[in-house]
Amino acid sequence: MTVGHTSTALAERPDALLDEDDLRSLLDTCRYAVRRAATTDTPVLATWAVPVEVDDPAALWARGRGTATRSLLWRSAWGGGTVVALGSAHDLPGTGADRVAAVRRGWAALSRHAVAGGLPGGGPLALGGFAFAAGAPAAPGPLPDALFWVPALQLRTAADGTGELRLNAVLGRDGDAGRTADALARLADLVHPRDLGAVPAAPAPRPAAHLRSSTELPGAEEWKGLVRRATDRISAGDFAKVVLARELHVTVDAPFDVPAVVERMRRANPGTTLFAVDHDGQTFLGATPEYLARVEGRTVHALGLAGTTPRGATPAQDAEFERELTGSHKLRHEHDVVVRMLRDSLHGAGVEVAAAQPTRVLKLGTVQHLSTDVSGRLSHTDPAGILDFVERLHPTPALGGHPRERALHWLAEHEGFDRGWYAGVVGWSDAGGQGEFAVAIRSALLRGNTAVLYAGCGLVADSDPETEYVETRAKLRAMMSALEVE
Repeated sequence: MTVGHTSTALAERPDALLDEDDLRSLLDTCRYAVRRAATTDTPVLATWAVPVEVDDPAALWARGRGTATRSLLWRSAWGGGTVVALGSAHDLPGTGADRVAAVRRGWAALSRHAVAGGLPGGGPLALGGFAFAAGAPAAPGPLPDALFWVPALQLRTAADGTGELRLNAVLGRDGDAGRTADALARLADLVHPRDLGAVPAAPAPRPAAHLRSSTELPGAEEWKGLVRRATDRISAGDFAKVVLARELHVTVDAPFDVPAVVERMRRANPGTTLFAVDHDGQTFLGATPEYLARVEGRTVHALGLAGTTPRGATPAQDAEFERELTGSHKLRHEHDVVVRMLRDSLHGAGVEVAAAQPTRVLKLGTVQHLSTDVSGRLSHTDPAGILDFVERLHPTPALGGHPRERALHWLAEHEGFDRGWYAGVVGWSDAGGQGEFAVAIRSALLRGNTAVLYAGCGLVADSDPETEYVETRAKLRAMMSALEVE
């Protein structure tokens, strides 16, 4: 059966989202892509969309992720929008130090000849993430340096639930338009009309996972020793700041329920950006308070987030920790280093940086941070897009240190593990360079019944090893709670 037999297709799929006219339009779009591929002698992206209203996109992701080898859930803290991606229409590879630029070039080439049908809408997205640093070929990390793709199914919704379902495929000159359109229509069947207005439900109560093992890497005393070595090098003038991380490896008695973990993260961490990327049997997920960059129209946004104290157990204690945060010379200096770098980098990219915004205190479930928004305007002749700013800004001093190259060299020599995607970036870009990228902190990598959790601290000359260790424990606590292994 092909999508051309629309009556049969609808009869066989009574709960299908797409009607007969939709199926014809989808088939026409795929046929047009094949013809353009023959004309341009290059594979062509066919993208087709229909408007939808969805109350709980995460529920659709939870149901559909089991049908795809790759998926993504993204819920933005900055606009309230959500992106769900299932399957891959086309991968955009990138490795090594050139990984972001390679993805940017591949996305520009693919989107140049795209053929669109259905709702004009927001267009197709390229999405995924990048590791903190380029992995050594002989010892690659658990996730690739770059995992970026155009999804086969893309659901994008605004905070009010309105949005679009978009189907994507790449066809060559010999592509089978009917077979491709039929496969896309069947993928769209994951989005049943009766489920679009579903009310989000809390995860069913269940006993906490039984913890089999928990191992810190490096161990507590070894890590505190590394803090002392780092502050010695800062005092000696090697660099002004370095961000030192550590891992916590956890094993429990049953596989983690990933959608339940995501829902607990969402409920416990309002004001953060939620992300989950499934790939090759593992899930990298987190609830991050920090974005690296956003491009909206001609406006570029970045966020300086550095300087941390715990939340208090009482309002009085919480206020005391806040006074410590805002009054600490050490914490203000750590924060200012990040903000200066962001302003200088945006200015160097030709962005007309706006006047400095006041620093505020961002309060999360277990910690509070100094936070400063940095933004500016692109000129109308500047073609820079979100991936250009990812390449320019990452890693900020809040993730690696300052000066960047000296701090990163010290980390490569001394930190002792591959961060993978921790402190990397996750996000999306449309074909016009609009997009959002979050910093992948407050995160974990899950595979079956094992999890690797990450936390780091920004160190300056007068950082205290015990205080920094306590800070990492506070940062890990939110993810431990989401995993129910406290």
